[in-house]
Amino acid sequence: MMRLVLILAATAASAPPSAAPVTHAQIDVPRNRPQQVIVQSRDFAPGSESGWHVHPGTEVAYVTAGQLELRVQGKTTVLGAGDSFTMPRGVAHNGANPGGATARVVITLVVDKGAVVRQPVAAPKGS
Repeated sequence: MMRLVLILAATAASAPPSAAPVTHAQIDVPRNRPQQVIVQSRDFAPGSESGWHVHPGTEVAYVTAGQLELRVQGKTTVLGAGDSFTMPRGVAHNGANPGGATARVVITLVVDKGAVVRQPVAAPKGS
């Protein structure tokens, strides 16, 4: 039994150090109103989209599979598995799946407690 502990300790000591963390978003949460954190997952079928909308807080999303076109203020960014984005409070955006496979996204929202989490809006002109 003692020998096993020594082998495990030696193995752990020789393991390379892990990489330093990479910060993808840093969010200031308002203190003048209660906030809540919501974590969701969403599947986008090929050809589907979320529709234009805004959030009463910040959205941080991570694409786990497929492709997602993120449309914001007349600009389209194509994201693939492993890509992420941060959407500020009140910015109109639309996610669409241009690919032939399901796109999966994990979404974390830091929003005003009690507010409607997703508010549909008209597409901006030129979108």
